Amino acid sequence: MTQDKQLATADDWFARGNTCAERGEFGEALACYEKVRLERPADAGIYNNLGSTLARMERLPEALGRYRQAQALDPNNADIHHNIGWILEQMHQLEEAVVSYRRAAQLGTLVDGSYNNMANCLQSLGRFDEAHAAYRRAIEIAPHSMVYYRNFVQSKRMTLDDPCFVMMQKLVQHTAAMTPDNQAQLHFAMGHALSDLGQHDESFEHLLKANTMYRRSVNYNEAMTLDLFGHLPRLLNAEVLKAKRGLGDPSGSPVFIVGMPRSGSTLIEQILASHSQVFGAGERPDFGKALVNALARSDADKHKLNFDDMRSASAVQLAPLGADYVRRIGVEVPDASSYGRITDKYPFNFINVGLIHLALPNARFIHSRRSPVEVCLSIYSRIFQDVPFGYDLGELGRYYRAYDALMVHWREALPPGVMIEVQYEDLVNDLEGNVRRMLAHCGLDWDERCLAFHQTQRQVNTASASQVRKPLFRTSLERWRPAAELLQPLYDGLGPALSEADRKRSAV
Repeated sequence: MTQDKQLATADDWFARGNTCAERGEFGEALACYEKVRLERPADAGIYNNLGSTLARMERLPEALGRYRQAQALDPNNADIHHNIGWILEQMHQLEEAVVSYRRAAQLGTLVDGSYNNMANCLQSLGRFDEAHAAYRRAIEIAPHSMVYYRNFVQSKRMTLDDPCFVMMQKLVQHTAAMTPDNQAQLHFAMGHALSDLGQHDESFEHLLKANTMYRRSVNYNEAMTLDLFGHLPRLLNAEVLKAKRGLGDPSGSPVFIVGMPRSGSTLIEQILASHSQVFGAGERPDFGKALVNALARSDADKHKLNFDDMRSASAVQLAPLGADYVRRIGVEVPDASSYGRITDKYPFNFINVGLIHLALPNARFIHSRRSPVEVCLSIYSRIFQDVPFGYDLGELGRYYRAYDALMVHWREALPPGVMIEVQYEDLVNDLEGNVRRMLAHCGLDWDERCLAFHQTQRQVNTASASQVRKPLFRTSLERWRPAAELLQPLYDGLGPALSEADRKRSAV
C-alpha cells in the first residue's frame, strides 16, 4: 500500500505537513497542506500554515497571499493579522504592517508581540511617540519579557523616574531566576539606560555581563571568517579587477555604502536620500542572494560562477550576476526610473566590493569609516541580528583589524573614482564639504536638502533611526570610554597600529 493511500484523511495530511515543516522539509510540507486545502477550501488554518511555510522559504509575496486568504475566512483571528503584519514588515511595507499589528492587538488578549513589532515599525517610520506608547503596552502585558525593555530604552532616553527604568532596577535584583537570554537582554537594557543617565561605569559593568552571557548562545566561527578575509585579496587582486573590468551589467544606478556597523553609514544614506535623484533602499542583502543564485547553478549552466577561479570569469557569468542584483533591488523601489541613483547600505557588502565591481562596473562605493574603538564600543553595546563577532572584545577587535586590511586592499586594487572614503568625524566637523564630495562622486548636482537631512521623511530600518532625524552635533564624537585595562582585549585584537591611530585621533 502506498503512503498516499495510508494517509487517507485530511487530518493525516495536515499532521504530516506539520511534521515536515518542523524538519525543515518545506517543499514536502507545502504538498501535504495543498492536499488538505483541496479537501477543506474554507479552512483558514490551512491557509495560515501555507503562509507560514512559504514565509520560512522566503517566498514572501506568496506567503502574504495565503495569509490574506486566511484572513478573509477568519477576519477576527489575531494570529493571522499578526502574521500579515510580520510579512509586511519583512517586505518593508511598514505603514501597512502597523495597521495589521494594531488590528491583531485589538482582537487578541496576550498580544505583547504585536505591540512590540508595531513599535519597531513606528520607530523606523519616525513616529517615536506612538512607538514609545506601544513598547510600554508590550511591557505592561508581559513585564517579564526583557527584550521589550531593551527595545524601549534603545528608542528613548531614560530618566530616573521613568516607570520602565524603575521596573528594570527591581528586576535586575532577581536575574538569577531568569533564563540566560532574559538576563542578557536586561543587562543590555540596563547598560543603555545607565549610559543615558551618565552612570557610565555601572553601564559598562552591565554590558560586560550582557555580552558574556549572550556570546554563549551565538555561533561564530572566527577562524573561517578571518580566513575568508585573508583569501579575498589573492582571489580578486588588482590584475583580475583590471582584466575583467567592464564585463558586468552596465547599470549606473547602484551606490553601495559599505563599512562596519555603527560607522555612520545610516547617516550617509540619509544625506544622499535627501537628494531628489536618490532613493535610499536601506540595508539590502540582495547582492548576497544574487551571488548565491549564481554559485548554485548546475555545472552545465554557462551562467554558473566559479568563485574560486575568478580569472576565468567572463561576461556570461558577471553580467547576469549584476543584472540579477539590479532586478532584486529594483523591486523595492517605487518608480525606479525616476531616480538616478539607488543606495544600498548593507554594511557587510565590504566583503564583496571586488566582486560587486566586476558585476556592476559603473556602481559607486562609499566607504563609511569611524574611529575603531568608537565603532567597536557602539557594536558592543547592542544586540545585532547579523553581527556574531560583536559579543567578545577580543573577537571584535580582530574582526575590525581583518576588515580594515581588506578595505586597504580594495582601495588599492579598485580603479580611481570607484570608491571614496568618508570619515564620520570629518563629516561631523565639515558637513557641507563632505556632502559636496559625496554628491560629486555619485555624479549628482548640488541639492540643499542634503544639508537638512534630518527633516527628510523616509523609513530608516536600523538602530540609528532616531539619530539621523536630528541635526549633527560635535557631542556625538565625545563618547565616554571605560578604563584602559577593561578595553585591553579590544586593543590587543585591533593590534598596535589601529590602537595607536585611534589614540592619536581621540587626542586631537
